[in-house]
Amino acid sequence: MKTRTNPDEAGHDDFERRMADVERLQERERLVEETVVREGVGARRPRGKGSQAGSAPGRIRIGALDGLNRRQAVALRRGGIAIDARLDLHGFTRRDAARKVAAFLAQSAHRSLRCVLVITGQGRSDPLADARGVLRSGLEDWLNEPATRRFVLACVPARGRDGGQGAFYVLLRRGGGGG
Repeated sequence: MKTRTNPDEAGHDDFERRMADVERLQERERLVEETVVREGVGARRPRGKGSQAGSAPGRIRIGALDGLNRRQAVALRRGGIAIDARLDLHGFTRRDAARKVAAFLAQSAHRSLRCVLVITGQGRSDPLADARGVLRSGLEDWLNEPATRRFVLACVPARGRDGGQGAFYVLLRRGGGGG
């Protein structure tokens, strides 16, 4: 009599066989951000008057461009504002990603960066899973947390060259968010 093998065990054995020659990478710290070096970024000074640092911010909605003038809105949507830093959330849990986003936005605002890219990924292609992906769907809530909301002016999906629907341009307030 032939014994049946568990499909999960058979898949695991196949995986182990295929990965036998692969060497594990050494453990190392993940970067919170990858900074894109641009001349003059460090020389920016926070502005007091004329910035929206003192205004009470409303809720950020991804894709909404409230508070931007037409020129800024068009530039942000078209990916025409230089990206000062990137945060890639691939491989993080929802909880860790929320912390990384908060730390990244605070660091970026403190450094007077203007536009950053947050890469969430598009989520799994599993039709039964959340179609938007766990990290992607959580980003709007994380941008509206009290610790991060004061830094953010707007957020829109990135152009294809910068990650498309799995990445977002986040425009930061001038002056580091007023606090």
